[in-house]
Amino acid sequence: MHLHWQWLIVIYLFLGGLGAGAYLTSYAAGRGWLGNSPALKRAGYFIAAPIVAFGTVLLVFDLGQGLKKPWLLIGLLSNFSSVMTWGVYILALFICVGLVVAFFVWKKKAIPGALEHLGALLAFSTCAYTGLLVAVVEAIPFWNTYVMPVLFVVSAISTGLSITVLVGNIIDKGVHADEYKISKLHFYLVSVEIILVAFIFSVANAGGGVKAASAAQAISGGLALWFWLFLVVLGLVVPLLISAFAVRKLGRSAHTGHALHAAAGSGNTVALEQGQGLANVLLLSDALVVLGGFVLRYVVIFAALPIWNGTLM
Repeated sequence: MHLHWQWLIVIYLFLGGLGAGAYLTSYAAGRGWLGNSPALKRAGYFIAAPIVAFGTVLLVFDLGQGLKKPWLLIGLLSNFSSVMTWGVYILALFICVGLVVAFFVWKKKAIPGALEHLGALLAFSTCAYTGLLVAVVEAIPFWNTYVMPVLFVVSAISTGLSITVLVGNIIDKGVHADEYKISKLHFYLVSVEIILVAFIFSVANAGGGVKAASAAQAISGGLALWFWLFLVVLGLVVPLLISAFAVRKLGRSAHTGHALHAAAGSGNTVALEQGQGLANVLLLSDALVVLGGFVLRYVVIFAALPIWNGTLM
């Protein structure tokens, strides 16, 4: 049974959510929702538009057939009954707004409030669109559920937060984010992801027919290793345990702001080494969250079976 949507759409769904989530992370950091995190206020804005733009190019080549039939892309712009048409406008606007915002940040100028708010709205819409793009495909019952866009939004915010922390650690080496608040947010996001993944696959497995067959592909079929090891264990459970440990360990000193700064201020070398070790573990957790976000989309796309023997397009 051949499935038309393959690697390019998997990469787009991942990058679209990743970039949009990164923008939302910097937007939240700029309002103090993630504590006093200077790096997070900039990193997400820098990477958001380029990541989404690259993913959009892949989407055009895969779904719009790119350079082979460019006239189809022109016709797509006027088909407002299509979710894909909505997405074209959302993505185009977000990329443009994201680039302008990044320019303001690069020049160290204040971002116009209306522009920044518009970018956040478009970023959230981009997160949702990546899920709607698959959820509206009635020919594939496994995708065709209102829960799928919710899962993709949560995963996009989670992976966006993680990639922003990783990039922020590179561009502002030694300037640490508020590990307590970020770990707490990670704990909630990953917990919700686990619930949504469990719900989608359990409902599909109980639904019978191609829904159950699709779920079986991931749970016990050819994608089982990817599902259980790379998604469930490495992408969800391990980050959940690390964030829970970090929240408990850092909770006592949360009032001091950054945990590593508190350790440095104490003059205790052992405390500083332990704080640095925890920071490195949290960065590893962020990398695993990003990996899990990619594997989630890989499993969702490749496990899905259509309701007939044939192709989608």
